[in-house]
Amino acid sequence: MRHLTARQVLLAVAGLLAALLLGVLLGRALPTAPGANSVDVGFSRDMSTHHAQAVSMAYTALQRAPSEQVRQLAVDIASTQGNQMGRMQQLLLTWDQPLASAGRPVMAWMAGTDLHARHEAELEEGRTMPGMATAAEMARLGQESGQAFEVDFLQLMLRHHAGGLDMARYGAEHATTDDVRDLAAAIASSQQAEGRLLTSYLSERGAAPLPAP
Repeated sequence: MRHLTARQVLLAVAGLLAALLLGVLLGRALPTAPGANSVDVGFSRDMSTHHAQAVSMAYTALQRAPSEQVRQLAVDIASTQGNQMGRMQQLLLTWDQPLASAGRPVMAWMAGTDLHARHEAELEEGRTMPGMATAAEMARLGQESGQAFEVDFLQLMLRHHAGGLDMARYGAEHATTDDVRDLAAAIASSQQAEGRLLTSYLSERGAAPLPAP
């Protein structure tokens, strides 16, 4: 049987300690996946649904808007929100969470807030989430053309952005993971900027934003 020298023993012990320390550090570096009822999961799932409608509206504008100005805005919205939606869905898959609500009520991650109370009222009007268009509004948009389409699109998208902005601000403040906080902050920033543009385009067409729900 081979005998180890004192130096070899010390090196072996040092290596073991280094491996243990690395394991501890890696364990600390890997965050625990957020739970099914967390703000992170709820926000990622609901904002993905919220974004999906905006992307759908943007594609309709690409087909029906007469002005290059509005068509370019639609491209920007579809591109930005499509990318953000993909990132949120990837997070859900990483956390082993379903992309659909799986029977959980939407917006439950904001329960107890004023926005959630307003959301409950909007549900009675047929809006799934804050600012979203109803099925009737989406159907109407798909039938319009010309200036009437552009005004309706801009008004609906502006209201849509306002609802998403409130959700994003809450997510940026209350999520527990850096991924969601940073993404929510980026969403809030982009929706604010696009909201100003939407308001400006409405004004150019002699129209005003829809009344707040």
